[in-house]
Amino acid sequence: MNRTARCSAFSLAITLAVVLAVPALAADHPTPLTPRSEVPADVQWNVGHIYADVAAWEADRAALAESIPHLATYEGKLGESADVLLACLQERDEALRTLYKLYAYANSRLNVQLDNAENQGLQGKLSFLMTDFGKSTAYIEPEILGLDEAALEGFLADNADLGVYGYYIGDLVRQKAHTLTPAEERLLALAGNVRGVSGTVAGKLRDVEMDFPEIVVEDGSREPLTLASFPKYRSSASYNVRKQAADAFFTTFRKFENSLAACLDGAVKSHLLTKDARGYDSCLAASLTPDNISPATYRMLIDTIDENLGRTLHKYITLRRKVMGLDGPVTFPNLYNPMLSGAEREYSYAEGRELILEAIKPMGKKYMAKLTEGTDPANGWIDIYPNENKRTGAYSMGIVAADVHPYVLHNFDDSLDAVFTTAHEFGHALHSHFSAATQPQIYADYTTFLAEIASTCNEELLLNFMLKREKDPGQKLLLLNKRLENIRQTIFRQTLFAEFELRFHEYAEEGNVLTADFLNGLYAELIQKYYGPDFEMGPDDCVEWAFIPHFFYNFYVFTYATGLTSGISMAELILDDGQKAADRYIDNMLCAGSSAPPLEILKNAGVDLETPQPILTMLDLFEKTVDEFDELWTKTYE
Repeated sequence: MNRTARCSAFSLAITLAVVLAVPALAADHPTPLTPRSEVPADVQWNVGHIYADVAAWEADRAALAESIPHLATYEGKLGESADVLLACLQERDEALRTLYKLYAYANSRLNVQLDNAENQGLQGKLSFLMTDFGKSTAYIEPEILGLDEAALEGFLADNADLGVYGYYIGDLVRQKAHTLTPAEERLLALAGNVRGVSGTVAGKLRDVEMDFPEIVVEDGSREPLTLASFPKYRSSASYNVRKQAADAFFTTFRKFENSLAACLDGAVKSHLLTKDARGYDSCLAASLTPDNISPATYRMLIDTIDENLGRTLHKYITLRRKVMGLDGPVTFPNLYNPMLSGAEREYSYAEGRELILEAIKPMGKKYMAKLTEGTDPANGWIDIYPNENKRTGAYSMGIVAADVHPYVLHNFDDSLDAVFTTAHEFGHALHSHFSAATQPQIYADYTTFLAEIASTCNEELLLNFMLKREKDPGQKLLLLNKRLENIRQTIFRQTLFAEFELRFHEYAEEGNVLTADFLNGLYAELIQKYYGPDFEMGPDDCVEWAFIPHFFYNFYVFTYATGLTSGISMAELILDDGQKAADRYIDNMLCAGSSAPPLEILKNAGVDLETPQPILTMLDLFEKTVDEFDELWTKTYE
């Protein structure tokens, strides 16, 4: 992935990290109705660590805007000498470092006060700057590839500072057959905003145009269903609430299915344009090749999961039917709620932090020192509680600049999920910290393929710790249920999405138009295959695909499945082999950034995703957890 694309991916990664559920908070917390001005400063992140104030941000923005055109002056000159090439690359990377900092400041201000006009203005100015940067640097990689390879090798050998770029340039050469002329690359860069319109329109349909009906909630009152509240209601303790939510949600989406299918068809046509323009055999190859990931790895995930559905997910659905005492098959309204009705314990942020710091001790002193620093609100890394007009969910924003720490946005609600979200997001944050602190700017970022491993490794270490110390059977069953749902939703469900995405791209590559009828039929086929004979679909469940924005992100969803698979394997290695495995993971993955192919980085850390073994390790753990839950539940409740 080129550096301009990585800048866009940086924004995308934040978007994808958002959790849509709106928490219900204890009375002594800031709530979604609390004005930002009333949130105590000691639970807010400190954006002053990036820029002292807006004036300082504006000064940096103006200076960068003035300097960006100079990047274009190197065009046609990169082959003159190693010094000229080095000067261009260093100037570009320094501009990119500043761009990351400008982005981080603007978005950190905006996302805690979405209604603030000044914050919106900062983001608007930044958008123009990013476009100018893309236009001014689009020629660099095609021009490098146009140089004589022997001359390039001589440049790298003769100039030690340029030698830092050896892997980067070698990776460009690897993709030479798919790189266009400078003029063509510039056109593709300019077309970027236009090509994203289909996804934008689909987002507007989902977020703005859809008017969901009211449902009767647990206390008997009527509440409007929304995109944000649907995850909460689909997992309600009340079957009637879950059933109403599912029916209202999917029947509403059914009314927009043709428009949303047309939007998805438009996005896939954009992927087809990339495939054809760059000369790839398939949309899948066009998406994965820049990260040096073989399409065979993607297909191996799907094939391995498919071959083991009977002993894993089908077995789990049968367990849900048994534990919930259902006379008939499991249906959507019985899929997301906990199998048990017992109440989870509540945790303050301080209690959750203490639990995390104890659970992740196997990572060793180096990791724990930064985790302790980052999770301490006094250090300004985290914005803990919600407030009025704050973005929902949680994300980590790694700034990819060694002189600024990462930032974590949270909406902590005293739930067990909030504790796990904290561990998850600080996995991302420390990955960003170690990469930026260790690597030069060109390699300080990490690819999306590796993004979910550090986060899920932390979650698995926390879950293992809690399961080992928990003595109460009911609470232990809740934790086992959590593991099962984590794996179901993050691996099985995302692999289902990955197979769906592959199949509809292949259908489009054959010259077909994506219609609602085709997408509904394909989705229904896959749901039935994955969930098995003890699951039955409702009449409108097949339109669930229209709810998933990730299908517009070009084969992104499979990284969730590979991420948790790798995270589980990594956690098991650390727990089994101790500090040796932890150091290998920190040194070879967290500190590696993008300095090598992602599969190689992961293999050096101890997990080889070019074999099915990590997937089978995860599947074995899932099957073992189903059996453990069944045995403990039977012993406790039957």
